[in-house]
Order: sequence, then structure tokens, then C-alpha cells
Amino acid sequence: MSAIRFRLTLRRTLIATVAVLLAVFGVIPAAQAHDYLVGSTPKLGSTVSTAPQHVTLKFNDIVLTSPAPPQVSVKGPAGRYYETGCGKVTDATVATPVALGGAGKYTVTWRIVSADGHPVSDSLSFTYHPKPGAKAAEGIAAPKPCTDKTSAPASAAPQKSDGGAPTGAIVAVVIIAVLGVGGVAAILLTRGRARQADTSEDEVDEGDDDEE
Repeated sequence: MSAIRFRLTLRRTLIATVAVLLAVFGVIPAAQAHDYLVGSTPKLGSTVSTAPQHVTLKFNDIVLTSPAPPQVSVKGPAGRYYETGCGKVTDATVATPVALGGAGKYTVTWRIVSADGHPVSDSLSFTYHPKPGAKAAEGIAAPKPCTDKTSAPASAAPQKSDGGAPTGAIVAVVIIAVLGVGGVAAILLTRGRARQADTSEDEVDEGDDDEE
């Protein structure tokens, strides 16, 4: 019976190990997920009649300014660009100054470094129908690239990610869990073998006694 109980205990231990690994590794993709847009001003697909002074992009997690600052361009209906400066980062928000031109569709294209350190890029569009007499900016022929010297965080406060647990911590938990469960399995295996050896010796002794 001791051998059967040992096999059952070892099987349960292995099942527990697999369950722990699946549970922990299931968290890792969430911790490593890239930033994504959760809101903007102007809103995606909206129509505005008052020209905004800034195009604001709101992400689900902090935006990093290193190794590269955000690159945001605002392209108008005539193929010209209407951003007047580089995006300023405040935690998960990037605000880019703009001066819009004539009426029509405007496309905002961005490229940022997400909280996990990977670049993310996408675009959105909105429509501008200015009020009569509104002043239209001329725009520029091509977007100007932003560098560390031309773009800086609006706040010098340390940035902290709220998007999930650090990947390094999760890996450490996995290693500890594997070592812990493996250690328990090794102890059970050693005890099981010792019990089997004792049982065998007892059976031999009983056999010798019967022969006498």
C-alpha cells in the first residue's frame, strides 16, 4: 500500500506543478503587452468645428521617452503637416501642439515606446469643419523628426507602469515555484524509496523466520 500511496502523492505533486506553471505563465503575456490607445482629443472619427491647439493621445500605460521620444504627425487634406512642435509626455498622455489648415480630413500618426520598451505605432483620423472666418495655417511639407533635444517629458517625476507585474518578478516566482515543487517531489521520492527498501528488508526477515 505504501508504494501506491507514494505514486498517488507524486502524481498529485506533478499535477500541482503543472497548474502553478500554467497559472504563472498565463500572467506573463499580460505583463509584456504593448501600450494601446484608450482615448484621444479630437476623438477617433469625430468632426470638430473649433481647431484644437493640441492633439492629445491617451494610452493604457505610461509612455517612455527613451530610447526615442514620441513621433506624432498630423497630416491634412492637402498633404501638408500641421504639428507645430514635438509631443510632450505626461505619464500615459502625449500632447502635440498643432495649428490646423483648411477643412477636411486630418490623419494623426504616432510612434511611441510603450511601457515594456517596445515601439508601437498606429494612426487615427478626424474631420475639421472650421467656422466661417477661421484662420487656416499653412502647414509644412514634411514632418520634422523629434529627438531627445527637441522633445522632453512634461513632468520630471519618475514614471511607473500600472500595466502589470514586472516580467523579471514573474520569472523569479516561476523559478522559485519550480524549485520548491521539485524539492518536495525529490523528498517524497527519497522517502518512498526508503520505505520500499524497509518493506523489502522486513519481508526478507519474515521469510528467514519462516524457514527456521
